[in-house]
Amino acid sequence: MSTSFPRGICRDGGMVDENDRHRLSVVVPQPPGLFGMTLTARRRFATIRRYRRKEVQRIVEMTHHRHGGDVRRLAAMAGVGPQELLDFSANINPLGFPEGFQDLMIQRLQEVLHYPDPTASGVVAAIADRYGVPPEEIVVGNGSTELLYALPRALPRSRAVIPVPSYGDYAAAAALAGAVVEKVLLAEEKGFHMETEILEGCLRGDETVYIGRPNNPTGLISVAAALRETASRHPESVFVIDEAFADFVDGLDRFLVRRPPNVVVLCSLTKFYAIPGLRLGFAVGPAALIDRIRRFVPPWSVNSLAQAAGEVMLGDDDYRRRTIALVTEQRRFLSRALRAQGGFHVYPGEANFLLVKLMGADITAPALAAALLKKKIAIRCCDSFTGLDRRFFRIAVRKRNENEMLIAALREIMPGYP
Repeated sequence: MSTSFPRGICRDGGMVDENDRHRLSVVVPQPPGLFGMTLTARRRFATIRRYRRKEVQRIVEMTHHRHGGDVRRLAAMAGVGPQELLDFSANINPLGFPEGFQDLMIQRLQEVLHYPDPTASGVVAAIADRYGVPPEEIVVGNGSTELLYALPRALPRSRAVIPVPSYGDYAAAAALAGAVVEKVLLAEEKGFHMETEILEGCLRGDETVYIGRPNNPTGLISVAAALRETASRHPESVFVIDEAFADFVDGLDRFLVRRPPNVVVLCSLTKFYAIPGLRLGFAVGPAALIDRIRRFVPPWSVNSLAQAAGEVMLGDDDYRRRTIALVTEQRRFLSRALRAQGGFHVYPGEANFLLVKLMGADITAPALAAALLKKKIAIRCCDSFTGLDRRFFRIAVRKRNENEMLIAALREIMPGYP
């Protein structure tokens, strides 16, 4: 027995009605309870349940196998060691971890003999001091992704509304928690900018809305004032604002400090402080909501060394200034160099990465990635993001000499391009 879909609704990546192209539904709605069902209804319920399980599994598998930064796999494909690979696929601070980090890890190494602080109180205090947020409104996790997966279980909603293209784990986390996932397709012809009026048309009060600021993979930043107004007009909806890359943007109007009461903000310390192998992130929101999220975070999830790193690194103002200056300068350099070569459309991202589209050539992003990998350079193909195809790829902003190596490699692979 097949499951029917209304016009304009489809599985992720399928065709939609031309009059409703901005909206995609990728998980069928929750079926009603079995009590009182007819035999026919029960059979249909079983079909829907099997479909749901397959769809949830598909979303999760697609997400987990398509992240950037898998240097061991990429290095093996290139036939080199991980240290030899020039990785543009992961959006990590090009400065590397802060000065003194290695000494700090050695000094605090004995702490691994004991259980870590279950509340990460030292990190919470450092976050409160750095961002001016009350400690009771902060929960720390083993990376912001741990909190992303805890959030829909702690704050259950029947639907998740996600403007796309965006970070794939929003959909995976919501689907695993049993929510119906609706994706709002951002128009390529409008530069993938989010229009809050279209978003509002999908809201009815039973959803969690996931928005990246800056958005991954586009690097674009939605207008804070319009988004705050939207959240205020829909107090029954929960808005998750992902500020994982916000520290890279100088002077950003952040929801971390100014947020309506139905907003939870996710923040990553992994990317800005270049510790993806250590993992550290946090969420900020109303104390009552944060307390509910905290109950779904496993005990001792943040290890002692990660806590030590967070306590110290958050106070390093010089590292923060140098990072923003370097990323801003090198993002502009990469954008200018790609545009000057021709054949690339570079989206005006404001984070530490750029989304690029191949224009008018026979080569696809996966083919380009394979050619670059032979030169020990890795990029992130973006066809796994809903709304993007095999012409799109993403590159991290790295140091000047490394960025020049990427540009030189592109010129060798595609001479006279386009």
